Amino acid sequence: MPEEIEHRRIIFSAFPARRARYHSAAVQVFLDFFFLVPFLAAYLVWGLIPAVWVLMGAVIVQVAAQWLLGGRYKPKPITLASAGLVLVFGTLTVVLKDPVFIKWKPTVLYWAMSVALVGARLWKRKGVIHAILKSQAEGFSALPARTASALDWAWLMFLALMGVLNIWVAYTFSEATWVYFKLFGLTALTLVFGLLQGFWVVRSLKTAESE
Repeated sequence: MPEEIEHRRIIFSAFPARRARYHSAAVQVFLDFFFLVPFLAAYLVWGLIPAVWVLMGAVIVQVAAQWLLGGRYKPKPITLASAGLVLVFGTLTVVLKDPVFIKWKPTVLYWAMSVALVGARLWKRKGVIHAILKSQAEGFSALPARTASALDWAWLMFLALMGVLNIWVAYTFSEATWVYFKLFGLTALTLVFGLLQGFWVVRSLKTAESE
């Protein structure tokens, strides 16, 4: 009986920490994606050019909020790069009144990330994705070197293809189609690819442990 009580105490004592992790993750997701809501709302009401004004304001608020919260919420380099590109390409869009600039923004970001991965692999010989995973949890340190290298190349090719796909949709379909594809299609593809990579990593770790 005492052992059962102790077992229950251990289980329930883990709930606050688990809730804290879930809360932190929820806040992070909100900070990463909330700017899409005002952009979409502005687009539906006023069109793309005014929506770009709203988008630029939203990313400034996003980065400022992350800096103010600090700690685990501090803006990541990719967030700063994306915000910077939004401001540059957004300014060109609203000044020249040409939406082609903001349409190129995702492609430039994807290709820049792809080039960065190539540089890290060729010059530093380091697994960038593996390093990111290790910064989140020590358990990823056991990931085999072959898998770590394959992760980088998989993301490199995925990002390059995403850049091509974005600009193909932008030039092939209507403006509205591109907006919805950018907000929902590219985001969904990235999440699905990330989940598949996660399953692959877990499987590789289990295989490495059993050997």
